[in-house]
Amino acid sequence: MSKKPVKDVFGLWQIEMLESGEFAGKYDFPLISGTSKVPESLIPFSTCAKELDTQNKAVHFYELDEKFVSCLDSKAKITKKLEIFKRYKCIILPDFSIYRDMPLSMQIFQTYKSRAVGAFLEHNGIKVIPNIRWGDERTYEFAFDGIEKWGVVAVGTLGAYGDKINTNYFENGFIKMLEELDPETVLCYGNISDGLKNECSLRKINVIIYPTEISKRTQSSLHPSLL
Repeated sequence: MSKKPVKDVFGLWQIEMLESGEFAGKYDFPLISGTSKVPESLIPFSTCAKELDTQNKAVHFYELDEKFVSCLDSKAKITKKLEIFKRYKCIILPDFSIYRDMPLSMQIFQTYKSRAVGAFLEHNGIKVIPNIRWGDERTYEFAFDGIEKWGVVAVGTLGAYGDKINTNYFENGFIKMLEELDPETVLCYGNISDGLKNECSLRKINVIIYPTEISKRTQSSLHPSLL
């Protein structure tokens, strides 16, 4: 009689491929090599399986967590997505939400999960772009761990400019990211302020802006005479 497989309640599948012990920082985040590939456009995870023209596109996770969390919570589930992901030029790592009023331990774990998914995808031959997410100043201690400097990174701006407080936290963290990682290119899902664009220009960092799904729908609904 065969034994019933033990349920992986701790998510150890996420790090089982890291036989070389490649971890970074105080919190042992898996190292992400990343890629220099820059996609022409971005497709949300929730619709990526239906997309036919995928050659120069990347999958992103800048949408509600509920649309992707359940698909990434086990090795079996994420393995089912590998063939879909391999059709794309690269994958921007999951943007697990971080809220400033979350316990810091949860914010660390949300960041860890994104890095762990990235390590798993890279182990399976998929090119990935690190997604960088931060909260308040406390998150600077871990928000950039496990990411190689001078590479390509991505950020999402949804909610970043909702009010003055959010704007300050986002822009301060963005500049801290530039200081810590000195990336060659920053991919932005949604626009950023002229001040941040100027900061990148002074540092000779490329910035590529991709329209959000909301802005795409808004633009497509406008009368041609208004475009």
